[in-house]
Amino acid sequence: MLSAEIDVAFDCSLLGMGYVNPKARTGIFRAVQQTLLSLLEQSVLRLHLTGLNNEPSLWNQASAKLYLQEQQVDLDRAELALDSAWDSYLKYPILAQKALLEKFRLFEVFRKAVVAVQLPVDRAASFSDRHLSNLEGYQVYHSPYFPLPAKLKESKIPRILTMYDLTPILYPNLCSKRTLQQFCRILESIDIDRDWIVCISEATKQDFCDYTGMNPSRVFTAPLAASGRFRPISASEETHKTLRYYGLADSPYLLSLATLEPRKNLEFLVRCFLNLIQENPSTDLKLVLVGVSGWKNEGIFREVQTCSDLADRVIFTGFLPDRDLSTIYSGALAFAYPSLYEGFGLPPLEAMQCGTPVITSNKSSLPEVVGDAGIMVNPADEDAMCQAILDLVSSSTLRRSLSQKGLARAKQFSWTRCARETVKVYETAISSQDRS
Repeated sequence: MLSAEIDVAFDCSLLGMGYVNPKARTGIFRAVQQTLLSLLEQSVLRLHLTGLNNEPSLWNQASAKLYLQEQQVDLDRAELALDSAWDSYLKYPILAQKALLEKFRLFEVFRKAVVAVQLPVDRAASFSDRHLSNLEGYQVYHSPYFPLPAKLKESKIPRILTMYDLTPILYPNLCSKRTLQQFCRILESIDIDRDWIVCISEATKQDFCDYTGMNPSRVFTAPLAASGRFRPISASEETHKTLRYYGLADSPYLLSLATLEPRKNLEFLVRCFLNLIQENPSTDLKLVLVGVSGWKNEGIFREVQTCSDLADRVIFTGFLPDRDLSTIYSGALAFAYPSLYEGFGLPPLEAMQCGTPVITSNKSSLPEVVGDAGIMVNPADEDAMCQAILDLVSSSTLRRSLSQKGLARAKQFSWTRCARETVKVYETAISSQDRS
């Protein structure tokens, strides 16, 4: 154990992306957000928040600074290493971009055009060696997402990267070309003999070591957790108002929360749901799909259109603000998450922390997260999924049992634990550096 305070350069530029663009507020954004907040509570750390990564973006750097200021993040144990001469010029264009993306999030062509306004600034940043000299005074560099900075290879600073999953490598057909290219850049930035990796589950660690050949002694696990804002919400006039706003107040609903993309297996879920209500016409159950539109999701909508008389039973909400999520989770009869592959799977844990019964896939890391607190199904077995939904619809006893198990299971995960495991990686990396 190191006795002195550890100086850590932490790249928070992904938070800038999520600050301006609702579509970027994915599970990884939430993970980086909560990781940073939990690390700020660790008394052994002094964080230096930087926008440096191998894909420099002055726009994201300035956006991250605005995010931290707007969220009033407690920076008593941190300093902002995000200043640039561009800050005063970028503030209002960034705020304008944010407002437009919030307002027109459903118009994909327009959204891409609004995002593209930052490209000239990012190109200018690519010629800048921002903060490289300052980083020489830090003990460790941690990138929670972006590729590791190539120029830091020349220094003695240990480089640490967080790895969320290996979907683009193991299931390239479930990813967009852009996602695959981005992931390859991340992998290519890693020196398996020098760098250190933090994985969010044992399943991800195994996948990563198997693929890269990296020595497992350099790869660690720091499980994620659900945010403390997720909790059971009792029925009240206020919650009824929220449910009514989304058209969910008048009938029971099955909930799923995920980006609308192939990996989340939502086409399968919609097909199972429609088959179920056709075979059980007396049920008034609805299916609610929360999440931004991803790619190759035409099949989801096509499944709904095949049963036009039931189309009003499937509700697409798009992105939902955080303030409404606990109410939406808590109001659901059950939460379904038949993902084909997950590095961790935050939504099922969030649902369990709200006391909502969970049905999820028996693949990748999901059994590691849910354990015996949910119903596990093969994500290709329609009969099993339909039966699981029907079991929960039919049995209040089963719902209460899974709700209690889920609440207990969720308590096993915490962001404090995640932060402490991450600190151990910092300590190991620094100690190893001192011995070399």
